[in-house]
Amino acid sequence: MKRIFSTIVFASLALSTFAGGILTNTNQSASFVRNPMRYASLETDAIYFNPAGTAFFKEGWALSANWQMIWQDRDVENAITKKSYKGEVYVPCMPTILASYKTGDWTFSGFFGIPGGGGKAEFNDGLPAFDMMGAGLVAAQGLNATSAFESTQYVFSLQLGAAYKLSDNWSVYAGIRGNYVSASYSGNITAVHPQAGAVGKLLELDLTQTGFAFAPVVGVDYKVGDFNFAAKYEFRAVTNLENETDKFESQMLAPQLGGDANLDGKIGMLAQAMPALGKLATLQDGYSLRSDAQAMLSLAGSWQATSWFKAMLGATYYFEKDAKVESLLGGADNNANLDRNSYELLAGVEFNVTKNLLLSAGIQFSDFGVTDTYVSDLNFVNDSFMTGLGAKYSFTENLDLNVGFCYANYAHDTNKTNGSSYIRKTYDVAVGVDFRF
Repeated sequence: MKRIFSTIVFASLALSTFAGGILTNTNQSASFVRNPMRYASLETDAIYFNPAGTAFFKEGWALSANWQMIWQDRDVENAITKKSYKGEVYVPCMPTILASYKTGDWTFSGFFGIPGGGGKAEFNDGLPAFDMMGAGLVAAQGLNATSAFESTQYVFSLQLGAAYKLSDNWSVYAGIRGNYVSASYSGNITAVHPQAGAVGKLLELDLTQTGFAFAPVVGVDYKVGDFNFAAKYEFRAVTNLENETDKFESQMLAPQLGGDANLDGKIGMLAQAMPALGKLATLQDGYSLRSDAQAMLSLAGSWQATSWFKAMLGATYYFEKDAKVESLLGGADNNANLDRNSYELLAGVEFNVTKNLLLSAGIQFSDFGVTDTYVSDLNFVNDSFMTGLGAKYSFTENLDLNVGFCYANYAHDTNKTNGSSYIRKTYDVAVGVDFRF
């Protein structure tokens, strides 16, 4: 029993779509999808990517509304169970709203988006860890086990701040971001007779988590001639998530609970007999877990080489080892198992084909400091290479339409500890409208 429960992997599921560190979605505009190197932008999406650059906007209002549809394959192949498990993440609508107002040397701006989580992950065929746990429980009865799991996680953010133009070349920014986190987890392990089919559920879970957090954001921009250089730093958002557990049952432990299959509130009693069960305490109603949003730093530059060609380079660094993210099972800090912090390298180009039509493309390479100890069947993050392309069409001087497509291919990763190989692919299409008045 100790071995069985030590292999349950109800870890916090990282649902980050594809852009950003382990816990962050940086794909916050359609312009990013067509060209991910946006951190030196002086267009409307600078409100998120380079907020200090908004000080160089034109007088008046700038607004941007963006929509993305994202789908991701998250497949697991396991050498022990000799099975393939297909996981799917689908985000039908990921919105981002940006707005700013410039008056004199001041520009006030706001951003609303989903910089963490972003959809539902479904593993209808279960996962290796669940199957192995179920097999251990029912093998003596000549039964098999199947499992199913799904998780949804969203981090909704509202950021407000102001940029100030110090001179013709320099500007600075300061703001505050508020995050609201909502996550849900549900799953089951079912005993199956080889001929008769399902004979009963062994373990069921239905749990939601919510929490609030705030963090400052600062930035600086330097504009000279055809060059623009920018930096942004987002502070760590210390986040506590509280469980609301609607169902937490184990039929296999019902005899030890006096016939009651409900585990909630009874973990302490059971842990005395089986210490491994103490890890289940973090699934109980009202339990609080840390799930910080890590600090991040971006550095970037752009060069308007000619009237029709612009090139840009940048990098982002994520301070994940300073953030605390506790596992949903047992409460251990997952980020303590990271080997190092993550980073990304980005490059992009833009071509003004005509007065009204701009074409763009960009790449992003993401390198994560994950280890076999950090990675599990639910929580796997692979190094990735992303390519984005698309266009901007200017209907008037004050109205632009951005369209883009991104594809992220991830390196295959085999975990030597649990025998699982992880395969991911992500696709993203986006449309955005920028309006100035």
